[in-house]
Amino acid sequence: MKAIKLFALCAMVCMLAVSCKEKPAPVPESVPEVAQPYEPQDVQQLIDLTKIGSYNYYDAPMAAAATSVVVNYDEKVLYQPITIKYGYENGDAYTYTIPAEFGLWANENGRLRVVSDAEGTAWLQGQTKAGKFCEFVFYGNPKYNGKKIKPNSYRNLPAGEIMYCK
Repeated sequence: MKAIKLFALCAMVCMLAVSCKEKPAPVPESVPEVAQPYEPQDVQQLIDLTKIGSYNYYDAPMAAAATSVVVNYDEKVLYQPITIKYGYENGDAYTYTIPAEFGLWANENGRLRVVSDAEGTAWLQGQTKAGKFCEFVFYGNPKYNGKKIKPNSYRNLPAGEIMYCK
């Protein structure tokens, strides 16, 4: 009889242990993240004419090569703000602004000394209102960073020509 009671007690304890086991909490289904559309950046940089030298080289502003470069100036107004705007494949833009205290020079044929090329390099030559000579070179393709150039505002008209030195 004792054996039956002991056996019944063991059976009850086992059933109690099995029924008290915690069930694992259900794992919530992961909600896929919705990709936010890329918001193109438009970065502006004002050139500080008090901190420039005679020859000013600006490396490509981004790691990717620019897909376009546009130099905005008025041929009839020499001292005015000049913008050099780079466009990129992802919609980004980077714009340099040279203040109105800088004016472009004309070559002997009367063409302003502004040249840009398909590689995204832009070259400008002129002077400040105080008479200081200034040359600007802006690169749009990082592979040309640090390279010197030979611009020519007489060849390949009306665009001009830029030769890269080794």
